Amino acid sequence: MNHNFNQLTDLFNYINIKASHIYHAEVGTEWQFNDYCHNFNRVYIVLDGSGVLYNEQESITMAPQNLYVIPANYKYNCRCYDHLEKFFIHFTATILPQQDLLSGIDRIISFPITDHQIRSLRELLYAESIKSALLLQNSIRDLIIKIADLDAIHIDRDIEIYKKYEKLYKYIEDNPYADLSVADVCRHIGFSQTYIGQKFKSDTGKTIKRYISSRITERITYLLLFTEMSISDISKELRFENESYCSKFYKKNSGISPREYRKRHKPQL
Repeated sequence: MNHNFNQLTDLFNYINIKASHIYHAEVGTEWQFNDYCHNFNRVYIVLDGSGVLYNEQESITMAPQNLYVIPANYKYNCRCYDHLEKFFIHFTATILPQQDLLSGIDRIISFPITDHQIRSLRELLYAESIKSALLLQNSIRDLIIKIADLDAIHIDRDIEIYKKYEKLYKYIEDNPYADLSVADVCRHIGFSQTYIGQKFKSDTGKTIKRYISSRITERITYLLLFTEMSISDISKELRFENESYCSKFYKKNSGISPREYRKRHKPQL
């Protein structure tokens, strides 16, 4: 017997789980926000008090000893009318770049969590160790398996395309700078710009330049959401000529200025 599980190996290696925020927070009536919609998933675990998650499709009252999952790219509002204590985690669980495993879910998922599970989670989070980080990853994986229809996700062709251009993808991922050119990328991967440009567009439906722009836009978005860097500092970090050029670039690619995006979407506790 010598069975080589090539596809399973690829799937194993291309699943990437990252947390951007992990908090234990208490909030009051200031926790009132409209039209939340981000490219990451949120988990709320209510410890005390209450709140409401709602939109035109549903309204869910948050209660102690319950866990709530808001999937990536799902728009909702939230309200607290008195007091709310919670753990929350913002995370992505991607299979290849830009494809989140929970993005196909179109509702808020909720289910009960026991006192024992909450105590275990509290100990895990406050330990802040390598072991606790690995256990938290396992918990998120278990959550994904529980709520997502993973059998409905078929990405065989996407994996083949990714493997074909993996060196290109990784170089752009590591260098999301405004001064990165298509010529730079092609020199790094060892192909002529004309040849690889035509092949890439044929296989993916977009140009290399457009892909570079999308990754830079995503990096700006991340810095707007999860850091306190000024727009000027972000423009310097990503090697734009100046703040004005950075703002124009972002608005062209996202439809909104970076300042307005941060104002509308900065994550709240």
